[in-house]
Amino acid sequence: MSFDYSTIGKTSAYIANEQAEAAKAATTNNALNQEDFLKLLTTQLQAQDPSSPVDNNQMVATMSQLSIVENLTTIGSNMSDIVDTVSSSSALTATTLVGRSVLVDSSSAYFDGSNPVVAKINAGDGASNISVTVMDANNSVIAEYAANAGSGSLDFSWDGMDGETGEKLASGTYKITAQGTQDGQVVTLPVSVFATVGSVTLGTNTSNTSLNLIGYGSVPLSEVSDISI
Repeated sequence: MSFDYSTIGKTSAYIANEQAEAAKAATTNNALNQEDFLKLLTTQLQAQDPSSPVDNNQMVATMSQLSIVENLTTIGSNMSDIVDTVSSSSALTATTLVGRSVLVDSSSAYFDGSNPVVAKINAGDGASNISVTVMDANNSVIAEYAANAGSGSLDFSWDGMDGETGEKLASGTYKITAQGTQDGQVVTLPVSVFATVGSVTLGTNTSNTSLNLIGYGSVPLSEVSDISI
């Protein structure tokens, strides 16, 4: 019966970590780099048969291939650095959107108590008998508007007034819905609203950078489809 004295005083977790590091080192050592290749080439030259030396053209071709591979690796690494730099710069540029209005796919809109709520209604290839409804947080109808027909992206603006009393409503979140007739059927038309950017949460690139919209919440920069000038 044998006993491994090297494990004395070591916890199982420590031993497992040692084994993992050893496995990682073994995997790393399996890869050949330029220095390893040169050692092999030098050994081959030292051990070559004098009566049948290595062909010079073959050696030059091999060295050229090695140089090409090394250059491609360097270029790939440099391109990766450039992409990371550009992505970081683009994410930082998103901070210029603070105070601007951006279009998001949502029927929920925030009225600040003074500025009109601006939205876009997608009528597709065309719709008739278009109606737009503004509701409060309790889904009570505040105002209703009608249009004869339209197609594509239609602009809509609500001034924050109660449709019946004509009084300006308090600031808060409201809902805008739209319907229209297409091919003889009444359908719901997609609505997008403009929201004001209050701040930006920067990520390492544009994909994980988010905009914090006033009265709306946080949305990824990638979901913004339009920016108001």
